[in-house]
Amino acid sequence: MQDKDTASDLFALMLFVRGFKISKMLQVAAELGLADRIASGPRPIEDLARDCGANPAMLTRLCRALSAFGIFTVDAEGRLHHTPRSELLKSEARPTLHHAARFWTTPGNWAAWEHLLETVRSGKPAFETAFGMPVFEYLKQHPEEARLFDAFMQHSPDDRHAAVVEAYDFSDAKLVVDVGGGNGALLAAILGATRKTRGLLFDRKDVVAGASATLAAYPGRYAIEAGDFFARVPEGGDVYALSQILHDWSDERCRAILKNCRAVMEPGARLLVIERVLDEVPGRAYPMNYLSDMEMMILCEGAGERTVAEYAQLLAETGFTPPKLIQTRSPFSILEARTLS
Repeated sequence: MQDKDTASDLFALMLFVRGFKISKMLQVAAELGLADRIASGPRPIEDLARDCGANPAMLTRLCRALSAFGIFTVDAEGRLHHTPRSELLKSEARPTLHHAARFWTTPGNWAAWEHLLETVRSGKPAFETAFGMPVFEYLKQHPEEARLFDAFMQHSPDDRHAAVVEAYDFSDAKLVVDVGGGNGALLAAILGATRKTRGLLFDRKDVVAGASATLAAYPGRYAIEAGDFFARVPEGGDVYALSQILHDWSDERCRAILKNCRAVMEPGARLLVIERVLDEVPGRAYPMNYLSDMEMMILCEGAGERTVAEYAQLLAETGFTPPKLIQTRSPFSILEARTLS
């Protein structure tokens, strides 16, 4: 006879072992837009099946399985209802997990994680084992997955962009250069929180192609420039932001990015490194940070989340002061550094 603690641990671990199945179920629910389709109230699953082109019996079974984990509720009449968990799958929810549910099981991620054992043994990123190319090259060749990635980054459930502008005062910045800023979501949050600050979005041409739509609410206050931050970084900023950039790269590649920033920064300019920061003792830290570290290990050669000490070392090696750590209400922290005189 198992005691309660053993039974609880057994169920928890069973859920972890089979968690990939729930991830895929959530992805299908998000792809079919189930949460949005019942936003105004419960609806018969047969009607939902007709609307989204699904088999009614199979959709019923999917909804029933999700409801067993508190995601939606299916009543005796076969109608689908929201629960607090399923509300988070609505595309317009804040926070929302709609985009995350779709992104994490894209073909790229799904296939890469299959090779985790090889990564642990060899030290080589699983993504390149699976696809024979780096992840960013893959995204260039798979624009639909790239769009999902951008949407996930823009609508991150941890609300990191809003958290950053709440935690850091950008009001005295004349020009914020968002280096590797993707579709401009962080820059839009910064411009929305200030009155006079201007922004320059800098990233690869294919990445910034749709950024004007994200920044459209701030006409005259932003510019978009295409380029490669391993080759150069634009001049003229008094704040340079690197948000979720350094964790993608090895120490050597990070030093190249930081040196390019340092080369164009005038005295008094600030560098903001916005990243998850690992605690020295994993058991007392936010566990999602370590899942993110595993994701980076899977995706890119030498990539990973880092501790404050590890970021401080990179900054010291590239001509920056020791960083000031600024916590936000999200899992992301801001490390502020300035150039050494």
